[in-house]
Amino acid sequence: MDLTQKLIHNLQKLNVLSQKGLIEMFDSTIGRSTVLMPFGGKTQRTETQVSVQKLPVGNHFTNTASMMAYGYNPDIASWSPYHGAQYAVIEAITKIVASGGRYNNIRFSFQEYFEKMTENPFSWGKPTAALLGALQMQHDFCLPAIGGKDSMSGTFRDINVPPMLMAFGITTVDARNVISTDFKKAGNYIYLIKHYYREDYTPDTEQLKANYNFISDNIENKNIVSAFAIGFGGVAEAVCKMAFGNEIGVEIVFTETDNYDKTAFENDLFGISYGSVLVESVAQLSSDKAICLGQTVEDKSVRIIGNLIGESHKTLALCSLDELYKANTEKFAEIYPIKK
Repeated sequence: MDLTQKLIHNLQKLNVLSQKGLIEMFDSTIGRSTVLMPFGGKTQRTETQVSVQKLPVGNHFTNTASMMAYGYNPDIASWSPYHGAQYAVIEAITKIVASGGRYNNIRFSFQEYFEKMTENPFSWGKPTAALLGALQMQHDFCLPAIGGKDSMSGTFRDINVPPMLMAFGITTVDARNVISTDFKKAGNYIYLIKHYYREDYTPDTEQLKANYNFISDNIENKNIVSAFAIGFGGVAEAVCKMAFGNEIGVEIVFTETDNYDKTAFENDLFGISYGSVLVESVAQLSSDKAICLGQTVEDKSVRIIGNLIGESHKTLALCSLDELYKANTEKFAEIYPIKK
């Protein structure tokens, strides 16, 4: 499978596929408070990662809005409920920061769902580990949970639900600082603000705090104009979905070195990296926190160029946005048709 095929296959994964048809069954404009539509851009094809609603003030005007996001990965939670809960919190925070919120004002609600508790001590250990993981993140970020709900009935015969602690983060935000996930203009710079986890695979919260502040500062000073919190499909998912909304293409440049080959690049391109954010900036970001991946382009395609050892400027992948969007939507559209 070449890199172009891998881009397409990545967008066809169940947890990466677009749910546009299902989402369109619900009216997001009720109350006339919506700041970000569920899908952004002129084509309304780039999914939004947060819910942003202005606060009701009757016949008056306000720029104060609520912003809410969730986080949960069943694969991580099944491997380790402790890590799963930690990264659920991190995912919710990162989505809020990538959309224009500040991390230090967030409050949480945790929704837990676990198998039936039995005399088997391992069944009790799963919710205990998850709660400890979430509590550690609250401690490290000095952020409280103000509500939640739990259920211990996720068992049918010999089938159990995966351990689940889903984090919902909510905060207030100035609507004028809210940004969407769709690329805005050709010629802008694309950066990855990458989170490097610790040796035990837990989040590096001090590093994340610095990254979050860097992102928030650059959103508020209007350098960063769009951003996408990295999720199931890695950087590759973010790049493609950010391009869909305004049909603005992207050119990513990979430079091979003795210590960083094509395999390592692909691992970074498709790997899960919670806490990392892909951003579009109108100016160059001079910081060790920002890794420049390439630029937005007018051509409606995703192109990855490799400067390989012994061969420079080689096209490693090239795919039109239409083909990528079709791959990302056609499976679920069979069940929930997308409105034309």
